[in-house]
Amino acid sequence: MNVHERIFALSPDLSGVWAITPEAMTAFVDALAGVAEAGQTTAAASGDAAANAAPYVMNGPVAIIPVKGAMSKNGLEFWGIQWLTSMRAIGAAIMQAAADPNVGAIMLDVESPGGTVDGVEELAAAVAAASLAKPVFAYADGLMASAAYWASCGAREIAASATSRVGSIGVVLMHREYSRALDQSGITVNILSAGHFKTAGNTAQPLSDEMRAYMQSGIDDVYEMFLAAVAHGRGVSREQALAMADGKIFLAGAAQTVGLIDRVCSRADFINHIQETCSMKLADLKAQHPEAVEALREELRSAVTAEQAAAHEQALAAARADTAAERDRVVALVGALFGAEAKEKLSTVVASGVSAEVLATLSGVLAPSGNVSSEGKSPQADMLAALQAAHANPVNADAPGKQHKSPLVADAERRAQQGF
Repeated sequence: MNVHERIFALSPDLSGVWAITPEAMTAFVDALAGVAEAGQTTAAASGDAAANAAPYVMNGPVAIIPVKGAMSKNGLEFWGIQWLTSMRAIGAAIMQAAADPNVGAIMLDVESPGGTVDGVEELAAAVAAASLAKPVFAYADGLMASAAYWASCGAREIAASATSRVGSIGVVLMHREYSRALDQSGITVNILSAGHFKTAGNTAQPLSDEMRAYMQSGIDDVYEMFLAAVAHGRGVSREQALAMADGKIFLAGAAQTVGLIDRVCSRADFINHIQETCSMKLADLKAQHPEAVEALREELRSAVTAEQAAAHEQALAAARADTAAERDRVVALVGALFGAEAKEKLSTVVASGVSAEVLATLSGVLAPSGNVSSEGKSPQADMLAALQAAHANPVNADAPGKQHKSPLVADAERRAQQGF
């Protein structure tokens, strides 16, 4: 294993794509190379969120969280030296501050060239989650580059000192190839693999155009993620983010001009600004930011209207359910008292939605002629009389053994068949 392979074997965080300034990447690799060549890599250990806890300090109601040095997901520390800061430790500190009732706002105190891509999305998500509970600000205290900017761009405001550098939006993958050195040393490396791209980027073979294109496609995908994060965090379009994201690094004034930061000021002034934001009274907010107050009012109105509409719909649904239950109960009672036919007819009428008044009117208009007899009797009364007469004289004496129906009985049966 060569020196650089031994370096990246120190931690799985180190072997992927980086979002870091090239000079920081080179310095980091060269520094670890010196340790590796001295045979000291066995003392290395990868940190975690608990071991590398990034505490915050309070300045009034503001929790100040340090974001210092090159970063990786879990950090890297050995021999008492913090080689890489843990992104997870920073994220844990952010969430702890967001839950602290004594914290009114959070400030990321950034002095970092960036770090590994692995872990930065998780850190950016912690910033976004904390912003739902407390306002989050970010300050570039010398350098806010690459992954450090990625994690910070979702802050409410970003400020920088006049001499600070901000930007370097891009990603980098360093590939070192030692085939000629191996040849000169008389060393042959035999690589056995399954899968065409399994050994892409190995250090023992020259990088072919095909493998270069394959590795570049992965870098381009990460770059698109970086662009999307900047566009969302800064509230700009992808095209505007792309104009900021050509890998350049800017002094604070130029960074403000292109939209990477919001103000240029000293660290103390920015902390005072955050404290004033925390203590701003409603009257001050109305006077200084009337558009924000009106937007908040409109948002509250919309929320209340939506809540009222939901409550109204819920009440209507409950009322409909109660009405349906009562309707079914009444129809069932009618069926029990007057039979299945009456129940079926009533169910049909109820399902049609017609009112009792309309039904009464229609019954009078649509009733067939002759429904009431000359004596003022109803058809039902006629039916009953006919049935009683049939029982009184069921057989015609003129035709023994043959039953004859009286006209009233025949009329009653006809009406029953027709549903009257």
